[in-house]
Amino acid sequence: MVCKGVYRSGFPKKKNFGFLKKLRLKSILTLILEEYPEQNQRFLKDNDITLFQFGVAGNKDLMDIPDPVICEALSVILDRRNLPLLIHCNKGKHRTGCLVGCIRKIQHWSYTSIFEEYRRFSHPKSRTMDQQFIELFELRNVVADPLYLPDWPEIQWKEGMIATMLVEGGYKTLRELMPFFKPLEEGQEQRLRPEDEEAVECSKTLNADLCSGYSDVHKFVKDLQVAYLIQKG
Repeated sequence: MVCKGVYRSGFPKKKNFGFLKKLRLKSILTLILEEYPEQNQRFLKDNDITLFQFGVAGNKDLMDIPDPVICEALSVILDRRNLPLLIHCNKGKHRTGCLVGCIRKIQHWSYTSIFEEYRRFSHPKSRTMDQQFIELFELRNVVADPLYLPDWPEIQWKEGMIATMLVEGGYKTLRELMPFFKPLEEGQEQRLRPEDEEAVECSKTLNADLCSGYSDVHKFVKDLQVAYLIQKG
């Protein structure tokens, strides 16, 4: 167990299915690039388990894990509707270790503790690039819905460590929508409303550089959080 509702492992094989049933999983999050095996897909279907696949190559000589993919994976993990959840790659060491390391950053672990845990699971082939990835990973790019955050005492979304997810589609959609919202002025306490509702509908096809509005996704998310708190009273 990584933390409440989150587990890690190597690639689940048929002999492991009995144990996995006991965990009453709602989701499996895999980091493999390959197509998920048919027998595993049958197991998921038979047990009403949702598969989330975020395929990454892993860090060897270079940092090859894309930040946006890990951001999306963390958004899934930070939604308690997906828990209990199992994270795995092939061996449950390096790619899984990177994702778990980012979870530990959200939980405010020290780097000493994060890297000790990473090395314990990745021994005897710990990768410097993995540890560098964890250290450099930007938590502010992670999007989560405050209404569905897991019941982890370490999470304090109001601190701004975790961005507020108020629209469908995650980080990508936030970037698409932000040009069509008028930035809040200092002290402003009104709802964030799009300048043009039709523009929002067309946001995927329009060039954001031609639109007035937010240009910094982090400022956009910060103002969304402010507006959310005001509306919640």
